[in-house]
Amino acid sequence: MGWMVSALTLRFDTMALAMPRPYATKQGSYYLNVKVPLALRALARGQRVMLPVAGENHTVLVGTKVVLSLRTKEAKVAKERFPLALQALKTFFETLGQPPQSLSRVEALALAGEIYKEAVSDIDTDDGVADEVEAYRGELAEAIDHHRRQGASEEMAELKAAIDMHDERAMLAWGLKHGDPMISRERLLEGYFGQMLDEKLATYHLRIDADSRKKLLNAAERLGQEFIATAERRLKANDYRDPVSTTLPTYTPPPRHALPSPRHVAGRSRTLTVERLFELWKKVHEKKRAPSTFRRYGPSLSSLHAFWGERAVGLMIEDDIWAWALAREKEAGISAATINKNDLVAISSVLGWAASFPGGRVLSANPAKSVRLEEDRKTEKREKVFRDDEVAAILKAARAASSNKRFPRAAASRRWTAWICAYTGARIQEVCWLKREDIKRQDGMWVIHFATTKTDVARTIPLHAALIEEGLLAFREKAPEGFLFVGDKVQKEGSTRSQQEQRASELAEWIREQVTLDKDLSPNHGWRHTFVTRAEEAGIKKRLANAITGHNHKKDVSDGYFSARPKALKIAIDAYPIYELDGVAADALVLPMEHGTKPVT
Repeated sequence: MGWMVSALTLRFDTMALAMPRPYATKQGSYYLNVKVPLALRALARGQRVMLPVAGENHTVLVGTKVVLSLRTKEAKVAKERFPLALQALKTFFETLGQPPQSLSRVEALALAGEIYKEAVSDIDTDDGVADEVEAYRGELAEAIDHHRRQGASEEMAELKAAIDMHDERAMLAWGLKHGDPMISRERLLEGYFGQMLDEKLATYHLRIDADSRKKLLNAAERLGQEFIATAERRLKANDYRDPVSTTLPTYTPPPRHALPSPRHVAGRSRTLTVERLFELWKKVHEKKRAPSTFRRYGPSLSSLHAFWGERAVGLMIEDDIWAWALAREKEAGISAATINKNDLVAISSVLGWAASFPGGRVLSANPAKSVRLEEDRKTEKREKVFRDDEVAAILKAARAASSNKRFPRAAASRRWTAWICAYTGARIQEVCWLKREDIKRQDGMWVIHFATTKTDVARTIPLHAALIEEGLLAFREKAPEGFLFVGDKVQKEGSTRSQQEQRASELAEWIREQVTLDKDLSPNHGWRHTFVTRAEEAGIKKRLANAITGHNHKKDVSDGYFSARPKALKIAIDAYPIYELDGVAADALVLPMEHGTKPVT
């Protein structure tokens, strides 16, 4: 979709915002919770909007909704704050209906200059910020000096110091100074300055074109160097001269053109559209499905809604779903396999419910049930099991993972999750849900209790001797209460992904930085394939292996009656072979310096 949304259509869609009111959570907190108009979602997704609450501006990342805490539990206060935030949101939506702005070099410098001036002001007026900057500078200088004394070159000493800092911005700064063969300069600039620039653009409700983005990034980099020099003078020599600020131009935002209002806007339709059906389905299944399911289903149902429009779901037949699937396949990056595996599963689930008695029999039958596109023949390039050298490389990299006082749980996840997956076949998110008390003595043996699982069926697995020898129990003794591998930071408000999901993604990325793996091989899920394969080779009965890994394959009635006893599981776990790490050619292992290993966050 381009920017050319007609003014009339845009105004019609945004009029739906006239009736929203503050949304109250079960805890009594009030939020602005507004859907992005369907016609604007492709343009709005991923952008930042600045909304006022209690006299302060707050930046929100836009998805299919805009959600922002009103910072109160009082209904009267929420009603006062809500209209101001909503009006700013309407202004943002109106901006999306206009073409992207083009910035001159002077305007780009002026916008970046505002960020520079704010940073300098923070140092001058906030002792906490000044102390933090000075402490950071001192820590980095000390680390560089240490590596110089160890014989490292200037460039390598700065790289090693950046890694020691456990700070992604230090790594980005090193890449900008010395160049990084793995990351383009534009990506480095985006990583370092992107969010700051997005927030600044959001204050003016500005959308800019690609060329202007480059100008803004270059201006920010130039002034970033100037800020370092200014900060050095202030913190080292109490020199408060600032020749830069006086030469910076002032930014004047362009006038905002109000969109014409139509003479008549029809009232809201009561038709049960695809979008309304999905909202109803989510409400009914709120406690029955994981939040990740709603997030996965969202794009599929949005696509069907865009195709079907505002017509009633009850009119939909199988031919309509087939026509939608063919249209969906023509979208860039969408394959028949993706539609079959993701889109049709989501749509069939929602429409199947609508055809059921609990769903009110809105449909006489599920029109998506039999629809399936013909997929291109796919040849698997290799097995999904880790090879011996890959096993050795991953487990050695995990063993070598450094601790981190600032982010102890994140560091612990790098050290232990791969080892636990290796000797249990557990899903990575199941491991990330583990708490200290889940590793315990039971029935005279040490066990791991997976309380939160994909199948919503908890399971308890005896601890393999290799994990005890590796030191898992010693780690467990020193670990803080609560989750073992997540929780260093408080979950962000409005986040649609659990901390466990986020950690799983971070671990996959980290493993790929440490170990060379085929792109089609999963760094986390590969352990399940590996465990099942080696369990079969060790002669462990399939039912016991399934009980350990949490597979729920019921081929006959007796499978539903089977329940693995702890002693039987202990015998099976003891029979599982120990991974040989020594003597294996670990060609897969990569030196961190070669790829600029990211720090713990």
